[in-house]
Amino acid sequence: MTTAYDVTYPPKGRLTFDGGKNNKFERSIIADNESPDCFNVVFTNGAVETRGGSTKLNTTAVGSFVFDGVYTRRANTGAETMVVFAGGSAWQLAGSTFSTIASAQSVFTAGVRVAATQYENHMFIGNGFVTPYKWNGTAFTRHGVPAATGAVSVNCSAAGSRAGDLVYKVTYVNSASVEGDVGTATVTYSTAASKTIRLTAIPVAPQSHGVSSRRIYVSTNAGATFGRLATINDNTTTTYDDDGSITPGATPLTDNGEPPKYSIATMHQNRLFVNDAANPNFVWYSNLLEPYTFASTNFLSVGDASADLVKVLAVYDNALFVGCENYDYLVYMPSTDPDGWKVVRIRGPFGSKSPFATVLFKNKLLTAAQQNSKFVGFAALNGSAIDPEATILDQAVAGSFLSSERIEPDMFDVLDSMQGSISAMVFKNKAYITLAYGSGATVNNRVYVFDFSVSNLDKRQEASWVPFTSINAAQFTVYDGKLYYGSSTANGHVYQLETDTYLDAGSAINSYYWTKEYSGQKGHENLEKDFRGVNILVDKAGAYHMTLRVRTNSDAGDGTSYQINLDPGGSVWNSFNWGAATWGGGNDQEEVTIKFGHRGKRIQFQFSNQAAASQSFKVHGLNFRYNIKGKR
Repeated sequence: MTTAYDVTYPPKGRLTFDGGKNNKFERSIIADNESPDCFNVVFTNGAVETRGGSTKLNTTAVGSFVFDGVYTRRANTGAETMVVFAGGSAWQLAGSTFSTIASAQSVFTAGVRVAATQYENHMFIGNGFVTPYKWNGTAFTRHGVPAATGAVSVNCSAAGSRAGDLVYKVTYVNSASVEGDVGTATVTYSTAASKTIRLTAIPVAPQSHGVSSRRIYVSTNAGATFGRLATINDNTTTTYDDDGSITPGATPLTDNGEPPKYSIATMHQNRLFVNDAANPNFVWYSNLLEPYTFASTNFLSVGDASADLVKVLAVYDNALFVGCENYDYLVYMPSTDPDGWKVVRIRGPFGSKSPFATVLFKNKLLTAAQQNSKFVGFAALNGSAIDPEATILDQAVAGSFLSSERIEPDMFDVLDSMQGSISAMVFKNKAYITLAYGSGATVNNRVYVFDFSVSNLDKRQEASWVPFTSINAAQFTVYDGKLYYGSSTANGHVYQLETDTYLDAGSAINSYYWTKEYSGQKGHENLEKDFRGVNILVDKAGAYHMTLRVRTNSDAGDGTSYQINLDPGGSVWNSFNWGAATWGGGNDQEEVTIKFGHRGKRIQFQFSNQAAASQSFKVHGLNFRYNIKGKR
């Protein structure tokens, strides 16, 4: 018979709880710091605690719309503006109210996601269905520089010095002094004698084109060659007299085209890279050092045009990541010269169709992964290959191509048809990922936090996972140093996440954490025990209780409940009652001892805020005691 009394586990120190959720493996064999079941908690230096709440930002709703995009424009002055897309329009935040951006009303398609990226102090915007636009904080105009339209009229005005077989063309120039392609040429006007030629009906661009000036080009040899004649520094003048006194100069540009209708965009190596709704295996790139024009040869063909379509663009090191539906690719760019670029298929079995779900962490790129049209989780790109995640069990190491392996059962419940709505944002060394969970989901209804913060670096795992519920987030943005999300439901509100309150827009947060099942010290795994009690270090969070639950031997029930008083106690001047209270500010933490008698081979604990409004818990660690009853 084996006996041992008053055994403490762990023998030294305390168990910590920052390993995150691991429900792929049995709760008795996961790491000591992992949880088979937890919701709405965060991890800090080994402790687990209730997450912060969410509070409404805008007092007046942005209509009854779902948000199709939520972004922050950062001007070169450092000023920030939150920009949202809803109901087909663009809106900007002023105080606690959103107002429509001038000229951006009813431009887009309600219910279609809007992509945006920033370069040269502009936000570039597209949804794949309409002409893309740009916004510099004031003017909302077309992304590209259109070719001039409309026929210029040519007439002899008076005596002058211009002669020959004359042809004229006009180009548009935007506020960044970038010129578009030439417009339609005039008919040839031949004059043997020197004349002054009057041009009339010079094209005036619509305001939405963003044209600030126009250039006139002339050919004196029936259109064989052209030279710049003049610049009209406005977008209103419709006449010009060419008296022949100006010698034609620079030749017009012939391949400064507009960008395609894109639904994803990113900036890299002083170019914009976008997809093409009309050519779904093309990746277009803008001309070097300016994002407004795209030459007709500025594209890469990636994947194919039937099944392996371009869905994701992201920057990774000095390469462009291109996620296609069947496979992922890297475009290596040793220089800005496209002749030296090389497209390489990533070593890994996944593709992607989640354009808003890529984040950088620890020199890796996290992407939403699919295989055979089925969402399977999140993969980490490391170099030119998917980085295997090592899941360390008691006796073996099992490798996985997915960083989300520990929560694989959850990943299989993510709605495949809504992979395009998955969105992610990094904030304070954590990736917040919103998605549609469960077969009945119609909107994003759950957030997974991928915590790769410094507090996890001493663990054998790279990061931890935890789900947040009761958060319907369409997309995240960081604004004024805080994390916000636009609602995925049609309520027109933006919310700040991780606030100091423990409420979600006034509702209680259901926060709890189950530990793994502990069998005690090595060699005691198969021995029957009397579990005698637990010492638990908690924060004294407020004048309320947290719940501790205890169960043994893989019990599926709720377990036995114990209440832990979190009242810090103490009193301050004018509130202290002599003989009835404790003087001082109270304790921030307390090691609480709970005595009990539970029989079994394994024991498991749960911490809970009791799903009560404005209540939280924070557990720094615990150890427990048991007696061995032995084999008989």
